[in-house]
Amino acid sequence: MNIELRRARNRQTFIFLLVSLGMLVMLSRLYYWQALQSNSGHNLAKLANQEHIENQVLDAPRGLIYDAQNRILATNVVRDDVYIEPIQFASEHPDKDLAQSDLLNLIQSLNKVLPNVSLSQLKTDFALSSQTVRIAVKIDPSQSQQLRTLHLPYTFLEPRTWRVYPSGDLASQVLGYVTQDENQNHGVYGIEGKYNSQLAGKPGSFIAETDLSGNPLVVGSSSQQAAVNGANIQLTLDSTIQYVVEQGLADTVKQMEAQSGTVVVLNARTGAIVAMAGAPSFDPNQYGQYASDTGCLGTEQVYFNPALFCAYEPGSTLKAVTMAAALDQGLITPDTAIEDPGYLSFDDAATVNNWANLGYGHETMTQVLEHSANVGAAYVAHNVLGAKRYYPYLASFGFGSAMNLDGAEEAGGYRTPGTPNWSPTDLTRQAFGQGILASPLQVARAYQAMANGGVMMRPYLVSSITNNGQTVVTHPTVDHRVISAKAAHLLTGMLEQAATEGSAHAAKVLGYSFAAKTGTATTQGISALQTEASIAGYLPASNPQFVILVKIDRPQASIYGGTAAAPLWKSIAQQLMWYYHVPPDEN
Repeated sequence: MNIELRRARNRQTFIFLLVSLGMLVMLSRLYYWQALQSNSGHNLAKLANQEHIENQVLDAPRGLIYDAQNRILATNVVRDDVYIEPIQFASEHPDKDLAQSDLLNLIQSLNKVLPNVSLSQLKTDFALSSQTVRIAVKIDPSQSQQLRTLHLPYTFLEPRTWRVYPSGDLASQVLGYVTQDENQNHGVYGIEGKYNSQLAGKPGSFIAETDLSGNPLVVGSSSQQAAVNGANIQLTLDSTIQYVVEQGLADTVKQMEAQSGTVVVLNARTGAIVAMAGAPSFDPNQYGQYASDTGCLGTEQVYFNPALFCAYEPGSTLKAVTMAAALDQGLITPDTAIEDPGYLSFDDAATVNNWANLGYGHETMTQVLEHSANVGAAYVAHNVLGAKRYYPYLASFGFGSAMNLDGAEEAGGYRTPGTPNWSPTDLTRQAFGQGILASPLQVARAYQAMANGGVMMRPYLVSSITNNGQTVVTHPTVDHRVISAKAAHLLTGMLEQAATEGSAHAAKVLGYSFAAKTGTATTQGISALQTEASIAGYLPASNPQFVILVKIDRPQASIYGGTAAAPLWKSIAQQLMWYYHVPPDEN
């Protein structure tokens, strides 16, 4: 056998052994996966599918929020975030000199479109060992278009849906806001928080086979579950009146050098909330900028709705409730009279004094309201009603009970004979609005019952919810009767005379009768000059349409309800009469 033939056979033998060894290895691995790893077939298929299956989450558009006139209060817009690819840039630029030149051109182009992103920051971001870095959030559509036109390398846009409030801070404490997290948006405070699950909708999904680059295959299998849009919510608020209220409140707080303030406007017949505002307020489009701001006399974050959350001592506005209880039980008439020397002593309670110790002599119950006499209110509560006849009416008027209307809420409260440390002094003080905590909406709701012939309606803020084509409408709901129609009629006459002749006269709207009571509440332990100046009432008195409450916290320019709060009440009342074309009831 010659040498060449021997070499050829050796090569054949080597190749045969090499192939045999490879087959042996393959058979060993096959035996391992098929015999020793009995579940591996499923696992391998799963891994293979993961490499060729793309599962995308389809965002559900958040539901819109409208006012009573179908004006949009909250909507959505799509804006782009801008990302860069530092690792990709570095891997494709091994030459340092060329990398520096290309990087400078790139970051200058980016900075020209995004001037808020500095050149130094861009240079730092490109030096990071990251696959992607977000360099800008929620850019303007014009900037997005510029970047798309430039086709800059190592840069891409990612669209995101953002919650937008077209009217800025209008009704912000009613609406709340939506957090703009990267992974999930969530409603916080107000309507956005309370109805978050309905507004958020349900995300969908898209599953498809992809090629090695991650692109869906036209001939591949796919499945899609459509996203379910969030429900649309319509409120009872009217943007026009809400704007009038907010502007007027902000101006009054400033003019009175006050710390804060609240306004509530109710439909007297239905209980629908026409306007509800607090000052200071915030812009939900920029909610993060207000994280350190406070309202409610600096005790709570500005995001809380003070009409629901900021409980206070109502002061003399509560004298109407005391009179209502006595009228309803037939224990007094508007002409029932007492002698008022300016103070009233009790055997079992502390002496009660009128404001500035003023005495009014022979005084009817109507004049008690007109003079805002503490003595008269305390007399009715202590000597006429007594605890057993008084406290059921406080409860029936809704004081001390939460309404579960819109987000966080303060139920308020007061001591009764069944609670620790109660004494008849509590009764006499509560008769004129001290020693009791109530939210502004609770006080407005009490006056709504007076205006509506003694029938309290359930206050509501959402008029309808439309979800997946189905609309659920909120109908006005009677809560319960608080006082008789006769008592309500008598009380309205008393409040009308008290408003015209007393401290509420500054709230008079020409051509319209009105029933109202002012309040200048002081708090024990605090200077008498630090007041809660307020006025609550309704108009026209002959056929009430709207209830208005104005509260100004710690005014300094003027501390009285009749001078600090009544002018704003008048301005709002005038706008309501004009806007809703309510005919005058006086010549």
